[in-house]
Order: sequence, then C-alpha cells, then structure tokens
Amino acid sequence: MKTIILSINSQYVHTLLAPRYLRENATQRDDIEILETNVNTLYTSVLAELYAKKPDVVAICCYIFNIEFVRKILQEIKLFLPNVKVIVGGWETSFDEERYLPQVDYLIKGEGDFVFGQLLDDIKAGTHNFGKVIDGGIVEDLDSIISPYTEEYCQLGKSKILYMESTRGCPYSCSYCMSGSSHRVRKFSLERTFEDYAKLMKHEPKQVKMVDRTFNFDIKRATTIFKFLIDNYNEHHTNFHFEMAPELFDEEMFAVLATARKGLFQFEIGVQSYNQTTLKAVGRNANVQRIEQNLKRLAQMDNIHIHTDLIAGLPYEDLDSFIQGFDRLFGMHSECLQLGFLKVLKGSQLEKRKEEYVVQTLPPYEIISTPYLSYDEILELKVCENALERYHNSGRFVHSLDFLLPSYYSPYVFFYGLGKYIQDTRGEQTAISASTQCDLLFDFVRANIPDSVSDRQAFLQKLFDLINQDFAACGNARAWKRHFSSLVVD
Repeated sequence: MKTIILSINSQYVHTLLAPRYLRENATQRDDIEILETNVNTLYTSVLAELYAKKPDVVAICCYIFNIEFVRKILQEIKLFLPNVKVIVGGWETSFDEERYLPQVDYLIKGEGDFVFGQLLDDIKAGTHNFGKVIDGGIVEDLDSIISPYTEEYCQLGKSKILYMESTRGCPYSCSYCMSGSSHRVRKFSLERTFEDYAKLMKHEPKQVKMVDRTFNFDIKRATTIFKFLIDNYNEHHTNFHFEMAPELFDEEMFAVLATARKGLFQFEIGVQSYNQTTLKAVGRNANVQRIEQNLKRLAQMDNIHIHTDLIAGLPYEDLDSFIQGFDRLFGMHSECLQLGFLKVLKGSQLEKRKEEYVVQTLPPYEIISTPYLSYDEILELKVCENALERYHNSGRFVHSLDFLLPSYYSPYVFFYGLGKYIQDTRGEQTAISASTQCDLLFDFVRANIPDSVSDRQAFLQKLFDLINQDFAACGNARAWKRHFSSLVVD
C-alpha cells in the first residue's frame, strides 16, 4: 500500500518535522513517501504530482500557515484520485473536526506518532479498528518514539533549516498560545537528545531550530545541553536557535553561555508586553526588571543573536502603552525586535473570549481591533513594523541607525515616521531595492532633521558616510552614492 505524507511548509527553507515522526514510527515506513512542498507552490501542481504517484493513502499535516492551501487540496483531491484514503492531523484540524470530516476519511487528534502507523496497518488489512476521528492523546515516554533524524532529513540541512525537539509541552499557560492549554512538559532523555544532535551534526547543517516551547524551563537541563553543544560543536558553523523565557537564567547558565563562539546560539525571547495588567490577564507572571537585567547581560556578552518579541492587541494594552513597551524593549539592543499582532488561535484560552475582539475569519486569525486598540491604530503599528523590518531587523543599517536614533524622540517615533514616509512615497510596494532603501532613509532624515541638531550639513554628511558603510557591509560591490555633493542638501 503506497502512502504519501504531504509536507506543506510555509517557505522553501523550512522542513516540517511531523511527517518524519509519522513515517519512522510506522511499520510500513518503506511504503511511505514524504512529498515536500510549500504554500508558494501552485496547488494544482501538487495535485498533478500526487496523481502521477497514484497513492492509496494521502496524509496531510495541518497548521495555521498551510491550512488555506490544504483546503484547496482537500476540495479537489478526490476528483483526481477517487479511491484515495485521506488522513489529516495537526493543531488546525484538531479543533475544527466538523469542518473537515466531510472531506476526509480520517482525522487524527493529539500526537500521532504511533496511531498513524496503526491506522495504516488497519487500512491495509481492511479491518475497522478505528473510527473516523482518532485521538492519539500524548506520548508519555518520548524515548519510545523512533528518531525522525534520518540521513535523508539531515542532508536537507545543507540548504534548509532543520528542526529538533528535546521536550514537548509547555510549563506556562499563556492564554493567547495554543500550548497554554497543557502545562505538563515531557522530556526526551539527555542521552537521546545528545544522540539526536549527533545525527544532525554529522551533516553540518546551517541552522537547527529547537521547537521546544520554553527551552530553559529546566535551567539545569538547558545548561547541560548548552555545555554539550559548546564542548562538541563550538568550532562548527551551525547555528542553534532556542525559544527562551527571559527571566529564567542563572549565574551558571550565563557562565556556560559566555564560552560559546559568536553565532553558535540564537535566542528568541518573548517579552510580549511591559504592561503588568496585560501580563496578568494573559497568564504571564513575568518579572519585568529581571527580564531587562538578563537581556542587558546577554547583549553585553555580544556572542548570542537575540530576537525579542512584542505582541500588539493583548488585553488592556492600548496604543500608548504599547509604544512605551516598544521603546523600552528597543533599548535592550536585541538584533531583531519582532512587532507581532495578536492571533486568536484555535484551542487557545483566548479563543473562548474571541467575541470581545474583531478577528479575521481566515488564517492566521489576526485581530482587526480590540476594546483597547482600534483598526486605525493597528494600521499605524503596521506602518512602524514595515520600517522596523526593513531597516532594523534586516541588519542592513546597523551603523546608520546607531547614529540616528539617539537624536530622535523615541525609536517608535522614528520608525513610524520612516514607515509613513515610505508608504506616502512608494505606496504599498513591497519589493524595494537596497539602493532605493538607502535613498528613502536619507531623504526621510533630510526632511525630518531633529531640532537638536545644530549643524545640519555635518549631520547629513555623517549619515551619508554611514549609509555607504552599511551598503558596502551588505556585500554590494558599488557604493550607494560616490559623492555627497551629488545630493541636493538644503
């Protein structure tokens, strides 16, 4: 019996981990093929490829980022393959059974590591041990799951991002997060974790992203893993990405991290909000002072890439409060500050209160407005986000921004003003060349020089030199502009 697991990623460089677990833990794994694609592919091309392979079973892993693509596949697949058995699973379908059951033969809820293979055996034997909805529950003994890190998967790391987990579950109960409904964390043994790292590192991947929801919830365990990676792979070129709780660092962890080469580790740190009322309302009992203290220490170490997150639209957070938090977090000097927007996710605690919000009906279910934030204000934040992504998070204007930002009232005011200038000048155009981005930055500053600047000419000359420096640092062979005198300066 031929089975295809359809792995629909959000981008070409991503590689879903779930299909590998499903295949490696099935008794019929030699008859299972993973078809890797992404949402930027024509769904008709995927259907044509499935038709050419003539599978008996098609299984699809469903997530918020691919569910619209999946819906198109489900709508048409039985026209191409009338006798195929269709299995879906994943977070997005687990909380919306009634919508998908008419289109599929089986829907797996929970963790499908073992029940998927059992279902395939059932289909092949023509027996009926399962109903249409199958609850895999959770796997208690994670070491009992066969490792998904095959040679085939690990070799993808030469050009794509590889994913790995050392735990499942989350110790926190953030109301906006899909993991907040289950507190219990289960762990792979350290021995198993180290074995999996060795399998991945045999192929020298560019980046390994850990999908643990809070990697450092167990500080001693996390420190042990960091030390293992430093001791064994510090001289390699792989980057390891972790989601970290910013308040959960201790002196031993800092001491170990200080020995890592620059670029070995990348931390994603979700601050989400500085508003204490907001944090309490969403179930985050964060110590903001400790968070800032730890972020400052990490920044001073200067060997770990720091990515921080804020979420706009959380309860009790209005525009003024969010801007204060934005400026405060920007002052922590992380290499990337992601300005995200609240999504009311299926299965999250916040979904039970979604009538309080105006929410998009289509994925990713992003808010349109809240009782505290109007749509006009959200659009303002998106203008700021556009400039933030282009100029700060891209890492292409490091020297220019270090020079400019101290002269402006606040980072938010600067990025919103720059974003509005781009919007007014270029409309909704998304693709803007590197040299044009330099033009836009220089022209915006020239038209909005702070009152505190006494020598406008010297200020612009300095900016001109720094933009050229940033432009060259990004690998551009030619200068952005050769002569300052070629620019019209008021």
